[in-house]
Amino acid sequence: MEHQRVIGVGFGTAGLGQKGFEAITMALESGFRAFDTAEADIWYNQETVGKALAEYFEEESSNECIMDDEEYCTNTCSRENLRIATKLPPWELTSIENIRRRAAASREILLGFCDSERSPKYPLDVYYIHAPKCWEGWHPRCNGVQHTLPLREAWLGMEYVVGIDHNSKRIGLSNVRPFELLDIIQFVKERQMDYNGEGPPPRMPDVLQAYADPLYPAEELRRICKEHGIEFVSYSTLGTQHRTRNGSNPVLGNSQINQIATKHNRSTAEVVLSWALHHEMSVIPRSTKEQHILELSNLLNGNPFLDSVDIGTIDSLALN
Repeated sequence: MEHQRVIGVGFGTAGLGQKGFEAITMALESGFRAFDTAEADIWYNQETVGKALAEYFEEESSNECIMDDEEYCTNTCSRENLRIATKLPPWELTSIENIRRRAAASREILLGFCDSERSPKYPLDVYYIHAPKCWEGWHPRCNGVQHTLPLREAWLGMEYVVGIDHNSKRIGLSNVRPFELLDIIQFVKERQMDYNGEGPPPRMPDVLQAYADPLYPAEELRRICKEHGIEFVSYSTLGTQHRTRNGSNPVLGNSQINQIATKHNRSTAEVVLSWALHHEMSVIPRSTKEQHILELSNLLNGNPFLDSVDIGTIDSLALN
């Protein structure tokens, strides 16, 4: 399986809470076919994602055999190009075997409805390591966790997920610093030279997911990804990571971004996400409101609307 890089728009599922099922269904109805989730509870609910997907595709989820010159079968998930990404939390980085088990379990929860006797198991699009290690305060389940695999050894487990188990088409990293990404790249290159066919082939990260927005655009991580053909997926692109005293959002509330939105008769969210797509970042916005989901779906047509002046203006907002 070759290293793969794509750029696109997906739907994020973090923090949807009790409105998750409804929001995912609205996203599907609006045309979204790529979804991002994770195994980390409190923030995410894979069961809700899997249930929403299965119920939406219920009428088509079984293989359909069509008689033409010869009989052939198509799988609904393949035909719809359904792409699901999820993440392994750092407290589960306990062994290569556990990494493989967790990937298999997540695939079953999210995409098991795609499987049939006629069709092989339908893989995840991306399986990520959600964070390279636990640190206090990152997630309640991380508190007190001390013994997990070094990132290099954990990456070996990820290579089994894609190269032997085929539970995912691609593998990736999330919330890593530039030196950690470069170390994994070097680790893969060193082993590629000596690979003798035993075990899974050494594999570069296909995808990196990291926080990036116009104020903090993660330029070094993006540069590394571009140099090595790694897809960069931006999360919290709309400024939701910022904590201000008055609760305002310095990205969506920025006067220059709002002027650009007025100029094009588009929402500020569409402007910011279009800026990210211009810079070859994939994006995974989320919402529980139908109007906002419909606005976000406008980006699925891939038609750019920002001009070079707009891009330059937004670029100038960077603080790092």
